[in-house]
Amino acid sequence: MKIRVFIHLVLVLSFIHSFSFGQNSTSGSWLVGYAETDITPSNDQEVQMSGYGRERYADGSMMPLISQVVVLRDLEGNTGILITADIVAFDRVMVNAIRHSIHKKHNISIENILLVASHTHWGPAVRLIGNFSTGAPNVWYNAWLEEKITDQVDRALAGLSPAAIEYTSFDFREIASNRRLLVDGEILMKPNPDGSFDGHTPLIRIKRDAHPQNILMVGYASHVTDLGALEKWSPGYPGFMRNYLSGALPDTKAVFIQGCGGDAKITYTDSETGKLVFSSDTIHSREAGEKLAKAVLAHLESGKMTAIDNKLTCSLATGQLSYGQRWTQEEIEHQAYDGELNHYLTWSARQRLAYPVVNESFRYDAQLWKLGNQLTIFGMEGEVCSPWGEILRAMSGTKQAMVAGYANNTSCYIPDNKMIKEGGYESFRSQKYLQPAPFTQNIEGEITTIVRKALKALD
Repeated sequence: MKIRVFIHLVLVLSFIHSFSFGQNSTSGSWLVGYAETDITPSNDQEVQMSGYGRERYADGSMMPLISQVVVLRDLEGNTGILITADIVAFDRVMVNAIRHSIHKKHNISIENILLVASHTHWGPAVRLIGNFSTGAPNVWYNAWLEEKITDQVDRALAGLSPAAIEYTSFDFREIASNRRLLVDGEILMKPNPDGSFDGHTPLIRIKRDAHPQNILMVGYASHVTDLGALEKWSPGYPGFMRNYLSGALPDTKAVFIQGCGGDAKITYTDSETGKLVFSSDTIHSREAGEKLAKAVLAHLESGKMTAIDNKLTCSLATGQLSYGQRWTQEEIEHQAYDGELNHYLTWSARQRLAYPVVNESFRYDAQLWKLGNQLTIFGMEGEVCSPWGEILRAMSGTKQAMVAGYANNTSCYIPDNKMIKEGGYESFRSQKYLQPAPFTQNIEGEITTIVRKALKALD
C-alpha cells in the first residue's frame, strides 16, 4: 500500500514539474483570457432549485456555484467567448440577452459566444420557458446572474495573455453508465452498463503568461444528479473534479464542459449487493469527481497532446425538428384537472393550458467552433443523449472533435432515432407537457442537416 502511494506521489510531482512553466513555455500565438465568478444565490434572494419535479429550496451551500469565462483570440483578432455556469440549463431568451449585451459592448458576433450549462440539479432555476414545477425562476436573481456573467466577460477580455493551446482525449467509463434498461418490454430508468454511453473525455490545456497560468478544460458526459436528497447549492461531481485538479496542479483553473450525457448517470458498485447503483450522496459524488480528475492527470502524464494552430472560425446554423402526433387538448385537460394536485405533471399540463404552444415544429441551433485545422467543437442544444457524440465527431472533418451538450437553449432531451423507437423517459415521457408532441424518427436527418449547414459555414 505504501509503495503504491509513493509511486502515485512521484507521478503527480513529475507531472506538476512538466506542467509548470519555463521561459519558453508559450508560443504566444493565441491570446487567452479567463475570469470566474461565484453565482451562488444569497439567502435573501429566495431562489428555487431546479432539476426535479418537486418544490425545493436550498438550506445553505455545500460548495459554491461558479460561472467561468474563457476567451480565445487568434492572430487575426477573431474572438470566441465560452461561458459556463453551474445551472441546470440556459434558455433562449437568456442566451440572446447575454449575447446581445456582449455584442453591443464588444462587437463580437453571436456565433462566437457559446454558453454551456453544467446541468447541476443543485443549482438555481432560471428558465423563463421551462417547466415551473421543476423550479420557477426568480427574475431578480436572473438579472443579477446576467450582470455577473457580462462583468466577467469584460474582465476576461481585459486580461488577454499570450498562450498556447493543446488538445487530447481518452475514453473513460468508470464513474457513469447508461440509465435506460429494458425490462419486460419497457424502458426503465435503471443502470445499464451494456447500454449506450459516450465515454469520450476531451481535454483542452491552455498555458498562458498570466494568472492563472494554466486552464484545463475537461469534458464528460453524465447527468449531475449524484447528490441524492441534499438540499444545498452544489455543482456536484464537476465541482469535486475542478477542485481536485486545481489543487493538484500549480496555478491552474479547471473548467467542466458537459457532454452528451442526457441518458447517463453517475454510478458505483454497491459493496453489499455487488450491483451497479446510481450515486445519491456526497461521498459517492466526491469519489466520482475525484476519480475523473485522477484519470485526467494520468492521461495528461502519459498521453500525447496536439498543438492547436492559431486560427478560430465560428458558425451558427438554425433549423427545425419535426413533431410527431401532438398531445390532444383532452389529454392535457384530463391531466390538468383530474391529476394529483401535488404532481409535477398536473402543473406542467396547467402551464401548457395557460401558455399554449402553437409552433408546428421545434427550433434547433447548432453552433460550431473550429480551432486551427485540428479541432472542431460542437455546441449542441438540449439534453443531448449519448449516441450523438459518435455521430457528430464523425462529421467534423478534423482529426479531433468534441461535443458540448446542454449548450445555449436547453428545454428538452435530444434522443436519436433508436431511442424514439424504444420510448422511455428521454424520448417520450419527459416530452409530454414539456413539448406539444414527441419528436419523430426524422430527428437524426434533421439535426445532421443543420450541422452540415454549420460545417459549410465554417469553410
